[in-house]
Amino acid sequence: PVIDFTPGRVDHLDDSYWSEMSYGRLPAAEKYACPHLDDSNAAASLDAESGTVKGWEGLCTHVRNEVFYRMGFNDQEIVALLCGGHVYGRCHPNFSGYAGPWVEDMTKFSNEYATDMIEDDWTLVSNGDTWLDDMGAGELRPAPGKRQFVNKVPGRIDDEPNQMMLLSDMILAWDPNFRYHLEQYAADEEKLKHDFGVAFKKLTELGCGF
Repeated sequence: PVIDFTPGRVDHLDDSYWSEMSYGRLPAAEKYACPHLDDSNAAASLDAESGTVKGWEGLCTHVRNEVFYRMGFNDQEIVALLCGGHVYGRCHPNFSGYAGPWVEDMTKFSNEYATDMIEDDWTLVSNGDTWLDDMGAGELRPAPGKRQFVNKVPGRIDDEPNQMMLLSDMILAWDPNFRYHLEQYAADEEKLKHDFGVAFKKLTELGCGF
């Protein structure tokens, strides 16, 4: 989308602003979720019935209250920002610890993030999941101690592009209110384009004195 930009925001002069906070400027991908201790068995942190990561509700609280609500965003705007922002680029294990792109075409705006999250099969993996190497998806193995979801299933050979989702992405599918908006954007790319544009403009202008 074409988004107007109005300059004028003054950021903090140094990092001392964050010294009293237990969180940073971006969502922590696994905060408050079940601790991950064993790189050889990421699935142990999954709920056997729902397939969700144990403690995901706490991660929702982090994303909502500690990151976006304090900036004045509601659930619809949160989903729009993540759906629109995570179609670009990829994660690098040497920086964040996570690995791989969210979508196949990571240089073009689309609603692929939303549709893939709903339609694809997702498997929780850690650095110890070496079966990914055998499938040509070794780039999706996160750094030791990290977990992420991948669009691969052990023993199933496919020609799908290598993609991943963070735990903080998957909560959009698990939380009922987040999922309502996720399904809206999966069904309507033009709606996502509009709503992302509005939310991103709001994000860039927070703190401006006008």
